[in-house]
Amino acid sequence: MCVANIGYAHRYYASFSQVDMQPDKGTIEITHRVFTHDIEDLLMRFNGGPVELTDEKVESFLKDYIIQSFAIYGTDGEQIPLNWIGVEVTFNDIYVFQEAPLSEGQDTLILTNRILMDLFQEQSNTVNVKHGRKVKSHTFQYDSKLYQISFSGRSGDYPIDQ
Repeated sequence: MCVANIGYAHRYYASFSQVDMQPDKGTIEITHRVFTHDIEDLLMRFNGGPVELTDEKVESFLKDYIIQSFAIYGTDGEQIPLNWIGVEVTFNDIYVFQEAPLSEGQDTLILTNRILMDLFQEQSNTVNVKHGRKVKSHTFQYDSKLYQISFSGRSGDYPIDQ
């Protein structure tokens, strides 16, 4: 007879980001998916108590937090400005939407993703980058810095120490 003990359930810490390079539109579309309970923990830490997730202050907080935690750079090392689109809160997940310009012929991005790593050392953040029909992924861990993803034959995918 097997009985699951909820008290010993293992909780994992993860976020997922989808980066869609849209050459036809000249944009990079970004969607971050984080677990609602992790954002609740983050807000409690920064605000000293529970915060209603539908509160406008939450979107303002997340906007600042995500901008500090996730960035995209071009191969020249310049950070690509990410425009804030909005937030969608569901019972289990929070979706954050951003957008950035994509330069003509750009097929390489340098990424960093530190979302929730200041709260959970076990946090892992998977980023999927899509360019046309190709998709490449990288999972950032606590000690990860920058990672290059390229869809050209000239350069590959590799970590960048900084």
